[in-house]
Amino acid sequence: MVRGRVVGIFWVLGLFLALTWSAYGEQDTKSGGTPAVVRLDFQVNVQTVLQLRIGTAGPTIDTITFTVSSFPGTPVSGSPASVTVRVRGQIPATETMTLSADSSGGIVGPATIPFDEISCDATDDFSDYTFDGTGSQTLDTFGSSGTYDGTYSFTYDNDTPYPAGTYNGQVTYTLSSA
Repeated sequence: MVRGRVVGIFWVLGLFLALTWSAYGEQDTKSGGTPAVVRLDFQVNVQTVLQLRIGTAGPTIDTITFTVSSFPGTPVSGSPASVTVRVRGQIPATETMTLSADSSGGIVGPATIPFDEISCDATDDFSDYTFDGTGSQTLDTFGSSGTYDGTYSFTYDNDTPYPAGTYNGQVTYTLSSA
């Protein structure tokens, strides 16, 4: 029985030394003025990072207001006159970033105004578009990592008569990479 305990103690001691030894890095010992040299490996894992901002910075959702005081046929500019747009991305070289919009809900009030009545003039790194009223409209594609800036200015076509009243709707923008 004593022999079994001795073997067990040596086995536990050997396991402890193996685990302790593996916690140390490379080691080199020299004498007589010869330099000791060791190496240390580094690895940096860069993750995909996406940032999208439309409007003012912060937690508030900006509102574009159209005040229609003319008969149908006269387009109406939104207020504020423009909003800031920024896309920033850090993506793998084999991927692209896509900016899309979900305008499927309509603008609801005494009736429903479809979002395809709203168009956008874009500046700098972005393209002009008219909402198409779908859940996944591609607005722009960016082929590399970087920062893309510009502005959006919106116009309500005002080409169909709707009952007087206040109408509200929301578009959700999404920045994705693939």
